[in-house]
Amino acid sequence: MKTVTAEYAAEHLSQLLDLVEQGETVVLSAGGRPVAKLVRIHADEDPEVPASEVEEAFYGD
Repeated sequence: MKTVTAEYAAEHLSQLLDLVEQGETVVLSAGGRPVAKLVRIHADEDPEVPASEVEEAFYGD
């Protein structure tokens, strides 16, 4: 697992995405703390969600 700062990630996103596509996990840190993780997904693992379901999840019924 590779850890990089948010600033580094912003400048090198294409290279980090290449690593993620190869199976590497990349942790993004800010202020010396891990705050996010880039991980590879597979098309069949992340089905498209209709916009109406996304809106309901965020805004309720």
